[in-house]
Amino acid sequence: MSHPGDDLGTEAMGAPSAAATITISLTIENTYEDGDTIDTHVTDAVIPAPPSPDDENAHSAWLYEHIFAFTGTGRTEGDAWYDVTVTACSDPTLVGQTYEFGY
Repeated sequence: MSHPGDDLGTEAMGAPSAAATITISLTIENTYEDGDTIDTHVTDAVIPAPPSPDDENAHSAWLYEHIFAFTGTGRTEGDAWYDVTVTACSDPTLVGQTYEFGY
């Protein structure tokens, strides 16, 4: 038995296409108010591609949803600051970019 929409591909149903994602590697410097700094690394994560930097609101939302999500080491108390550097990426325009959170 068929249903309305059965002939639609996943892209038509809202699933991201391969072109709508990037592969990214990050180095993250997690700094805590007690003076501890812990470096962490993310290798070859697949995330949605960023929107245009010209759309500041969308780009900021993308950073918090998809880059900030990799920060932290599980601490739940005290202030923290994070510096995230893109070390490799399928989008070469992002390589070398550093994003700051919590400042």
